Amino acid sequence: MKKYVFISLTIMVLGLIFLITTTNKNPLHIYLLPENFVGEVRVTFDQSDYPPLTKERNTFIYHIPRSGKLKTSNTMESGPVEVYYVDNQGQRKKVSHEHFSGVSSHGGGEDNQTVATFFIGTKEQYENYVKQQ
Repeated sequence: MKKYVFISLTIMVLGLIFLITTTNKNPLHIYLLPENFVGEVRVTFDQSDYPPLTKERNTFIYHIPRSGKLKTSNTMESGPVEVYYVDNQGQRKKVSHEHFSGVSSHGGGEDNQTVATFFIGTKEQYENYVKQQ
C-alpha cells in the first residue's frame, strides 16, 4: 500500500513540475477597441507622464480610444495578443485575425520611443490606408 502511495505522489509531483515549466510565462495582452473601429492602433510605451496599463493577474488590458492612439508608462513586453470590439454595454466581440494587418513594433530612433502598431480593418481598407501614408 505504501508503495502505491509513493508512486502516486511521485507521478503527481512530476506532473506538477512539467505543468509549471511548460506554462507560458509571458503576459496576455488584451486590446479593447471601440465598436466598429477601423484604422491604425498605435501604443507608445515608456511614457512616464501617462498612466500604466490595467493589469489583471498575468494580463495587460489596453483601453484604446477612438483615436486609436494610446500612451502608457508601461514597458513593452512580449506575449500573446487578443483584440476585442467593445460596445456601449461593455460586451466584447473578438476581432478576427483576418482583420489584422501591418503588425509591427520598434524602439529607439530619433525620438527614442518604443511603439507597437497594427491596423484593424479589411484588406481593402488596409491597402487604402497604406496608399495614404
